[in-house]
Amino acid sequence: MPADTTTAPLGLRERKRLETRTAISRAAADLFLRDGFHNVSVGEVAKAADVSKVTVFNYFPTKEDLALAPLAEHTGDEVRAVRERPAGTTPLDALRDAFLRDLAAHAPQAGMYEAAAPLVRMILTTPALNARLLAIEADREQALADALAEEAGGLGAVDARVFAAAALGIRRTLVTENFQRLIEGESPVSLLPEARARAVRAFGLLESGFGGYAIR
Repeated sequence: MPADTTTAPLGLRERKRLETRTAISRAAADLFLRDGFHNVSVGEVAKAADVSKVTVFNYFPTKEDLALAPLAEHTGDEVRAVRERPAGTTPLDALRDAFLRDLAAHAPQAGMYEAAAPLVRMILTTPALNARLLAIEADREQALADALAEEAGGLGAVDARVFAAAALGIRRTLVTENFQRLIEGESPVSLLPEARARAVRAFGLLESGFGGYAIR
C-alpha cells in the first residue's frame, strides 16, 4: 500500500516562520544578484528583510546558506520519492518519474526555472558557494543512501551508496545542463522536449545495473 502523503495544514507559528524564511531568502537573492555575493553583508540582508542579524542566522547558519537557500529547499525530495513510491516500483522508477514531473512543471529543482538561472550562474562562478553546494549535495547523497539501505535490506549499505551516487550524479548533470541552456538564452518551453529525452536516456543508463534494485 502506498504511504499516506496527506500533509496537515501549517499552524500559525509554522506559517510565520515560513514567511520569514522566504522574505530573508528573497532579500538575499535580490542583493546578491544586484551587488555580488562578496559585496553584500548579512547585516544588509537583515535590513532589507526587516529582521535582525540574529534572526537571519537563526534560519541560515552561514552567508553561503543564504545564497543557496532556493536550491537547498528541495534536498529531501529524493528520499520522499523513494519512501512514498507505489508498490511494485523501484527507487529508480520513483527518482526518474519525479524528475520527469519536475521537468514538465518547469521546476527549479529540475533546472527549468528561468528566474533562478542568474542565481545559479552566480553560484557556479563563486568558489565559496560551489564548496558549500558540494557539502549540501554530499549530505543529500548520504540521506538517500540511508533510505535506500533501509529499503534494500540485505543488499547492504555499499550498494545503496553506489546507487545514490549514480542517481544523484545523473540528476546534478541534467540540472546543470538545463540551467546552462537557460543562461545561454533558451526558454524552458523550447528546451523541454530535449531535456526530457536526455533525462530518459540518462536514467536508462542505470536500468541494466539497478533496474530491479529494492523493488517493493
